[in-house]
Amino acid sequence: MSLPPRPVLSGVTSGLFLMSFFTLLWLGNLFPLLPTAVAATLWVAGLLLAAYFVTTAIRLLRVRTAFPNELSEEDQRFHRRTGMWFGIVFGAEFLLIAVAATILNATGRQDYVVPTIALIVGLHFYPFAPIFQRTVDYWLATWTTLVGLTGILLLALTDTSVGTATAIVALGTASATAAYGLWITTQANDLRRRATASLTAGRG
Repeated sequence: MSLPPRPVLSGVTSGLFLMSFFTLLWLGNLFPLLPTAVAATLWVAGLLLAAYFVTTAIRLLRVRTAFPNELSEEDQRFHRRTGMWFGIVFGAEFLLIAVAATILNATGRQDYVVPTIALIVGLHFYPFAPIFQRTVDYWLATWTTLVGLTGILLLALTDTSVGTATAIVALGTASATAAYGLWITTQANDLRRRATASLTAGRG
């Protein structure tokens, strides 16, 4: 099976770096909400997972010379299109988060900021499925959207404390970013094995 063009590596490795960062970011929310020992244990577990993601990305980059640097016209169109839409969706996500957080803080609804952010994060995954032509984003989008909605409904309709609702949302969203990172890791490891085999064959 032929190797994909080299720009594909940028998407895979940047995805691993992003999931490392966001997994630790969401787990970091747990420190004021859970006993220190519990929060620290979960964060260290996330740190080990993040280290695995980063190491996987670095190992893939080391064999990047095996991937063709030239893009076909079709590949060029695909990468231009996906790059443009990725930027639009990512930009819209951060704009919506900023607007929602500003409105919630201004109206005294600060308790809803974290679950609302999770909701927006979940929704932003949906467009990625058709953009990148993969189904995993639908699963991640649905899970994270439900996590955000759960946090909002717990605060609005039950006596659940803000700390408990926020901890549920933080753990749920961190599990989504961690799962995404693991999925990307399988793609990266497969690419690295194929690239290593190609380089070995070339030396022979």
